[in-house]
Amino acid sequence: MNRSGITATVDPAAKPFVLPQKFPTIAVIDGNGAPGHFAASEAVKLVKKLARQYGIAKVTVMNSNHFGAAGVWSEMIAADGDLKGEAYCTTAAFARVMGDDLERLDYTKGAGKELRLGTNPIAISFPHDQGILTLDMACTRMAVSLCLKHLKSGESLTVPEYIADKDYRSTLDPTDFADSMAELEHPKGTVFPFGSTQAGYKGDALIRFIEIDQALGGGPTHKIPLGPGKDRRISHCFQAQVMDFHYTKAQAQNRIRELMTDYEEKYFGPASRWPGHRATKAQKYSRMEGIPYSISQVDTLRRAAGHVGLCLDDLLQPIATKEYPRDIFNK
Repeated sequence: MNRSGITATVDPAAKPFVLPQKFPTIAVIDGNGAPGHFAASEAVKLVKKLARQYGIAKVTVMNSNHFGAAGVWSEMIAADGDLKGEAYCTTAAFARVMGDDLERLDYTKGAGKELRLGTNPIAISFPHDQGILTLDMACTRMAVSLCLKHLKSGESLTVPEYIADKDYRSTLDPTDFADSMAELEHPKGTVFPFGSTQAGYKGDALIRFIEIDQALGGGPTHKIPLGPGKDRRISHCFQAQVMDFHYTKAQAQNRIRELMTDYEEKYFGPASRWPGHRATKAQKYSRMEGIPYSISQVDTLRRAAGHVGLCLDDLLQPIATKEYPRDIFNK
């Protein structure tokens, strides 16, 4: 069976390896085309080890594949409470380079003609005395996965200035991005950089600088295509810093809690929340009640199982049909 999409460049049997280090606090791993999660796991282990030895460390991964949610890896670095964690990633091109506008009214006017920018997610995690505070965001208006979810289910989008059609106009129809999942390698539309029409140059700049930084560690210097082939392989970057460089570990965690309390008690309104709060609630619900999947997502898992000779229906059976709290799962 031919593999497509983000799995097309994965070599399941490959093993990442660490390249010779020039400096003790910076390392580069060749992902060797292995699954991105495998390469990321090895990088997290190494960056934690180096940071605990030297105070701060950075590990980049070249020649790799998609690693899922960036926040998983930044939280893995911060999980023991002694390190601040960061994770960054390049992706296939889903957005156009943003243009300029002397009137400062619509920064799409001078946009490039073809896709070049990735969504390039960033994640930063700080441990505190009651858990971990995490920022996990794409540098586009939103991650492209939401559009693809709606494309699979045939549902309209609800977020304006997220997806643009072939004429670079905001649309709520996911088929304006691509005719179907089978045609995803040839999208008609684009994802807006965050800031969209009025401030998209900011998201555009951050996306480009993430790629520049990772290019120094072996990341791609070319457009990452959506089709199959090794040119689609991407890069990751992980950073870790000790919490106790000025205060003790407990004091550092308490200072973060003090800052959070200042926000919460004096400045939050009824709808205010910390980044990642809803995701934490969703994770807690999923651990207790199970992960809610749409039919299209189940079909994707079924196809993925088939790639390795397994039958999903023999492995898993749904235990119930029930409503779930859409306020924490829907965007």
